Amino acid sequence: MPRALRCLLIACIVSITCSAQDVAPPVPQRLLVHSNVLNEDRLMWVRMPAASRGKTDRYAVLYITDGGPNVNEIGAIIDFLADANFMPPLIVVGITNTDRNRDLTPTRAGVKHSDGSVEQFPTTGGADKFLDFIQMELMPEVDKRYPTEPYRILVGHSLGGLFAVHVMIARPDLFNAYIASSPSLWWDDARTVRDVQEFLSRQREFNKTLFFSLGNEGGDMNDAFEQMQKTVGAERPRGFVVDSVRYPDEVHGSTELRTHYAGLRLIFAGWPMPRDEKTDLRIGGLAGVERHYRELSERFGFQVSAEQEINALGYHLLGDKKIDEAMAAFERNVELYPRSANVYDSLADCLEAAGKPESAMKNVQKAVDVATKTGNPLLPAFKKHLERLVAAKSIGKGGQK
Repeated sequence: MPRALRCLLIACIVSITCSAQDVAPPVPQRLLVHSNVLNEDRLMWVRMPAASRGKTDRYAVLYITDGGPNVNEIGAIIDFLADANFMPPLIVVGITNTDRNRDLTPTRAGVKHSDGSVEQFPTTGGADKFLDFIQMELMPEVDKRYPTEPYRILVGHSLGGLFAVHVMIARPDLFNAYIASSPSLWWDDARTVRDVQEFLSRQREFNKTLFFSLGNEGGDMNDAFEQMQKTVGAERPRGFVVDSVRYPDEVHGSTELRTHYAGLRLIFAGWPMPRDEKTDLRIGGLAGVERHYRELSERFGFQVSAEQEINALGYHLLGDKKIDEAMAAFERNVELYPRSANVYDSLADCLEAAGKPESAMKNVQKAVDVATKTGNPLLPAFKKHLERLVAAKSIGKGGQK
């Protein structure tokens, strides 16, 4: 078997091994935060991304209201899209409820029924106080305990969606992007929609992203949704990215999954590295990859890792028997990401293909050392790689005898 093909096969085996070990999703961690603002304890579920295993990277954070099963649901979507390199891995913080009518409504109001009667909810209108808790107590605690980057997304459903839209205009510097599934924008005679219209009319530039949706819902839900579409569809501030989708085959309670997927794709549009349609190679080669990820870093305001793409480029070049170009890519990855175990193992594959087994062995040993320190799930694969190289060296010595 040609060495280049063998290297690619090894890479596939490593990938399969990693997938097998990551079948079980990350278990959300229980975080109890006492709030002086709300005068109560609040339970959070914090889910680290699957990609964080064995790494010391930092991650942007997604906060989601009504934090329960939806923490694992949106976390699985994030892991799926990140694995396909459509977006970066994210930390998910699920905020559980105590009184959602109080916390998620921006104004005190009642609910009008079809017979003309109005049902009063005396605790409503506490959204800004709840936002004080998030800004002054929850976020500092999350930033202290977890490896966060300064990019935040707020996600909510129904009243949570109303809350997300309200936060966007009430404290626009707190989050970078918003996803609202079937938002209850009808609340208080669609007052929040009117507030959005007034807010946007005063902005020349608004570098935020908003995605909102609606299921097969009529009445006030539909009317407010269409009013919101018209509001954001009018002349909008520079930099404001917004889209909305109606899902006629979904009910109010089932819009979340599709909304989360579409919203994340919108927020991270342009994330994948552009490729040549004929060759499937990354456009611009190694320099093009580094340029693309510099631009992503500038756009999102945190350092975006190019390790995965550089690694893939290296193996593509190796498969085409462009050993020198592949070597340059793998060596650059080692230079950029010295704390990653996989970059050393990949460089070792290229060194094997170049007929340099001793150097290859040294790099696999480095991969084993780094993986051992970080608890990398690929450690068994690296050890097997090292055992194979040692065995091959032993056989070679025996043949010389």
